[in-house]
Amino acid sequence: MAAGDVRTVFIVGAGPGDPRLVTMAGAEALQSADVVLHDRLVSPVLLRLATDADLIDVGKSPGGESTTQEEIIEMMIDHSRRGRRVVRLKGGDPFVFGRGGEEASALAAAGIPMQIVPGVSSASAAASAVGIAVTDRRAASAVTVVTGSEGDGGAPPIDWDAVASVGGTIVVMMGWRNFGEIVERLTDAGLSPATPAAAIEQGWTGSQRAVFAPLQELQEQAAGMQPPVTVVIGETVKLAIPELSWTIMGRRILVTRARAQLAPLVERLRAFNAELIALPTIEILPADQVPIDEAVDRLAEGAYEIVCLTSVNGVQQLWRALRRHSLDARVFSDTQIAAIGSETARSLDEHGIRPDLVPDSFTTAALADVLTREDLRGQRILLARAARGNPLLGERLREAGAEVDDLPLYDVVTPPADPEALRELEQGVDVVTLTSPSTAEGLAELVNGRIDLDSLQAVCIGPVTAEAAGKLGLRVAGVAERHTIEGLAQAVGRYLSSLPPLKATRTEVP
Repeated sequence: MAAGDVRTVFIVGAGPGDPRLVTMAGAEALQSADVVLHDRLVSPVLLRLATDADLIDVGKSPGGESTTQEEIIEMMIDHSRRGRRVVRLKGGDPFVFGRGGEEASALAAAGIPMQIVPGVSSASAAASAVGIAVTDRRAASAVTVVTGSEGDGGAPPIDWDAVASVGGTIVVMMGWRNFGEIVERLTDAGLSPATPAAAIEQGWTGSQRAVFAPLQELQEQAAGMQPPVTVVIGETVKLAIPELSWTIMGRRILVTRARAQLAPLVERLRAFNAELIALPTIEILPADQVPIDEAVDRLAEGAYEIVCLTSVNGVQQLWRALRRHSLDARVFSDTQIAAIGSETARSLDEHGIRPDLVPDSFTTAALADVLTREDLRGQRILLARAARGNPLLGERLREAGAEVDDLPLYDVVTPPADPEALRELEQGVDVVTLTSPSTAEGLAELVNGRIDLDSLQAVCIGPVTAEAAGKLGLRVAGVAERHTIEGLAQAVGRYLSSLPPLKATRTEVP
């Protein structure tokens, strides 16, 4: 674009703290930005979306250095006129106590095109983070949102008498430093000092904590809190359901799996509103193709009575081999299929195959038990598995009289370490997820003395993984009842829910 061509400025709301709460439109604006002017408390995860942009911190910190509003507006206009796509990234919603209106007016006066991208405001989000509904027909049909920075920048004074008398829920933002005065103004206006109240510090972040107390006691009970603090006042506080996220919000989970397989587990764990740190500890590499191709030729000729698959990776690698030979699910028409568990069975089903045998307990030993119930003498079985997999199944099948072709479809190796994830691990995590013995072994290799393994609490997908983790020195905090990704996530939830609230204090309100 030629110099001097004016580009649109996007005023984007980043949401209340958790980067996942940004809108799709906000994420798209960041991904295409040339320059991002961002507030102090914006999540670094969001900033990483702006891969090709200059990042400029224009945040304001109480009592510290800050960029003036006039300077911010000048930068927005200047970059736009230089033909750069500008994103002004603001916490929460830019039009809720975010000075977004001032910036939009200045851009309009300068003839700069703009687009407003609303965000989730802490006015309601901070309350919901600890289970408070700011409106609830059982207690409040109205909500009043006020700023504690009364008169800031020439804003008109707040009519505290009206705020106290309107009824419903009161949300006070940016008022923690002078909250004592606010309480005095509200009680002088007739609000009961015993009104239920809650202070939420750094809502929707890993540092979130909350205090519940009567209004007159709240500041004393939460004396150690530092801004940003959102205060919720009213009868809806008594109806809070903090169990929604009270013990798990802010916990840190280390997820160890192959990078390509992280998504299903990460997606399931996100429901806990915990902080997730992804550290791939294994990498899947294809094995030697020659014996694989030879086994596929035999399979196509009907040489096998049974094919055993012991992992999702095995299914994926076998199907790649079938496609190379222009084959599909029809090759199994006269062959029994055995799958070690429901995840492997689900992967087969995606390719049009419903396995004939799936053990109730998803372990190698259980699969061997199911297979050896039948007379296997003289039967030829293809055992498709990892190069360094558990030899137990092959041994049991041969003892039962079967002729076993042991086919390594893939190998599992330890990938290069992710330095950022390792730094996060060194800062401490509450639990580590392990989906196989190899993920535990890879973790031990990657940390390599940087931390003590016995300081880590591990939740494992099954007993075999738990045994391997214990031998490596990790503390096994839980084992999934069902040896699946869903079962693992449930086990993580049970363990984290058993822990005391993180940096949180709850004082019951009458």
